[in-house]
Amino acid sequence: MKRIVAIAVSATLVAAGIAARPLTAPRVAHNSQVMVHCPNGNKPAFVTPVRDTIAVGDSIVWKMTGQVTSDAISITLKNADQAWPFRGPLPEGTTSAQSGAATTQGTYGYNVHLSCRKPGGGSTPVTIDPDIIIE
Repeated sequence: MKRIVAIAVSATLVAAGIAARPLTAPRVAHNSQVMVHCPNGNKPAFVTPVRDTIAVGDSIVWKMTGQVTSDAISITLKNADQAWPFRGPLPEGTTSAQSGAATTQGTYGYNVHLSCRKPGGGSTPVTIDPDIIIE
């Protein structure tokens, strides 16, 4: 009889422990989009958002927007002493570039380097200076 009571008490405690656990799904990583804009008239090149806040596990996709697009886009860190906080190499591409998953929290100043096509032909090199915040 004592054994049955002990088993019943143990089962009740296990059930109570399971019921007390929060039923939250793990966070799903996502791609944050940073839109890259070439100069237009007297308006200089820029990105939106200028300060992109993401979580560890997220990645960033830099995409060209507007009518004047880039021939090449690449991302570098401003501080050569900082390690790249994403899996994989520094991103580069033509009209878009993507990082791997973020691995390290912190604030990272980076540069977007691109070669913007001019409306009349040719291209001009441009550097934009935004920040990434990984929480």
